[in-house]
Amino acid sequence: MECEKENEKAKGLKFSRVEDAVGWIRTHKAEVALGTVVIIAGVAFVITTGGSGALILAPLAP
Repeated sequence: MECEKENEKAKGLKFSRVEDAVGWIRTHKAEVALGTVVIIAGVAFVITTGGSGALILAPLAP
């Protein structure tokens, strides 16, 4: 079981719609690390925090 979890993490976070990504992040926010790269419809975003501690998907600059 542990091996499957590690394999799932290695695949990365890829979503076809923003709503799917936000929903997944909301339900797994305790597991998500800052700086994690999320791919949404082929565009890379990084998870960061705002001044109030809210999680933010910021576009990854080229």
